[in-house]
Amino acid sequence: MGFDTLHDFLGELERFGELHRVQAEVDPLLEVAAVTGRVSRLPGGGPALLFERVKGAAVPVATNLFGSFSRMALALGVPSLDALSGRMEELLAQLPPDQAALGLAALPHLDEFRRFAPVVTGGGGCRDVVEDAPDLGRYPFLQSWPGDGGRFITLPQVFTSDPESGAPNCGMYRVRIFNGNRVGIHWYAGSGAELHWREYRERGERMPVAVALGGDPAAMVAATLPLPGNVDEMQFAGWLRGSPLEMVRCRTNSLLVPAGAEMVIEGFIEPGETAPDGPFGNHTGFYMPSAQVPVVRVACITRRSDCICPATVVGPPPAEDCFMAKAAERLFLPLVRRRWPGITDINFPLEWIFHGGAVISVSAAGEGDVRRLVDEACAAGMLGSARIVVVVNDDIDVRDLPRVAWRVMNMADWRSDLFVDEGRGTPPLPWLGGRLFIDATRKGPGPPVFPEIAMDGSVERRVEERWKEYGF
Repeated sequence: MGFDTLHDFLGELERFGELHRVQAEVDPLLEVAAVTGRVSRLPGGGPALLFERVKGAAVPVATNLFGSFSRMALALGVPSLDALSGRMEELLAQLPPDQAALGLAALPHLDEFRRFAPVVTGGGGCRDVVEDAPDLGRYPFLQSWPGDGGRFITLPQVFTSDPESGAPNCGMYRVRIFNGNRVGIHWYAGSGAELHWREYRERGERMPVAVALGGDPAAMVAATLPLPGNVDEMQFAGWLRGSPLEMVRCRTNSLLVPAGAEMVIEGFIEPGETAPDGPFGNHTGFYMPSAQVPVVRVACITRRSDCICPATVVGPPPAEDCFMAKAAERLFLPLVRRRWPGITDINFPLEWIFHGGAVISVSAAGEGDVRRLVDEACAAGMLGSARIVVVVNDDIDVRDLPRVAWRVMNMADWRSDLFVDEGRGTPPLPWLGGRLFIDATRKGPGPPVFPEIAMDGSVERRVEERWKEYGF
């Protein structure tokens, strides 16, 4: 049934031995990030971290919350991330035939999905303390890398709404702290919030914005997903957690935010007001250049009396955001399979910046049509911004990268099985153009000229039965 608050989730992590409390005082400028980065590179992703004493602030900081497969699964209430694919398959199976092709865009018409619509309540823990004279400088927002333009909120849920219909949107965009009552939000072209911002600007109206921190982990994950514009991220979070989220209306605008949030920053964007947000050390392992971003004038801050500030530290993989992306990979796999039945599995390897490259397996039905499958999946955005796509047969586990590499070496004919799409660069590496396809599937009918070696099955079974006799 999910977690009502971040505190509940941290309690569960501690119960499973997945939380480490740092009691020494730590500086939010670089030091918290350095500790987090070192822990996240430990085998298995290390534990989640709760920094109880942060220099210059009375509020603790929690990092690496989702930095392992086990914690991601725990956050979403599933035994493993693979179970997310099964849950999505069950949901999509309820779509009527005439709407099946719409995929996620058809969910609002589905009874099973409608029952997870958010519930509006009159209050919540996020209203324990109200600050009508906001001062963001009192809070332990991080600077993660030496070249960053300043401090950033890196795990926010940014709430906006359509000025005409009032339809809500929630996305996760980095938020630059300019001073005590001004922040900049770096949303991406074509994102829901960016479209809302353009509409408000064209109307000459100021735009209400709310930035929520914490709450149920399902809401944080939903904010990262590229959902269709007609799907409410908080309703999707309700489906993920198995029960509707409780929402509360902001004090200074009409936006709804999670009642269980740790903190809510409310404000407005004046038409056309922007400022440079400074460089930012991104998950590519490189600094993204400064950009002009909309400025939010903060009207008030509300928070829990025992507020904890969640943060993530992005940088070269492996890092916490890699595991969040893995949840998205498993959720969207059923959509890919339904649209292209020849595709059986997908892996966005952490080593390839998780959506910078993809390994795809195809069934026998898809072997002869690899280029079309990949072209269509890329055009539909199902492969994110993958710059390299490797296709193998479905007898290979796409997550077994050594065997994938072995198949590439033995199956790809460099004269005919490499394709380069010379398109413009897209995130995560927008300065580099093109996409490389490697077809490492078997070619032609019948067995290959050089058959793949394999031990006799009866001998394998005999060895398995006698294994202890051999002294192992």
